[in-house]
Amino acid sequence: MPVAKVYVPEGILTPDQRREIIRGIHDVIVGVEKRPANSPTYVLITEIPAGDWGASGNTYVPPT
Repeated sequence: MPVAKVYVPEGILTPDQRREIIRGIHDVIVGVEKRPANSPTYVLITEIPAGDWGASGNTYVPPT
């Protein structure tokens, strides 16, 4: 069974967005692998604290 890991800055996702990401990743994986829709797919969302996240050489700072 597949496991997908998603890393996001802390506090950036709402519960609805989390559900949408989990559902979307599941749908893509079962579609690509041609598995039944009820096949298990695990999605782990890990929040990274501000200051421990960066992109393009810059530390991520959440909007205020």
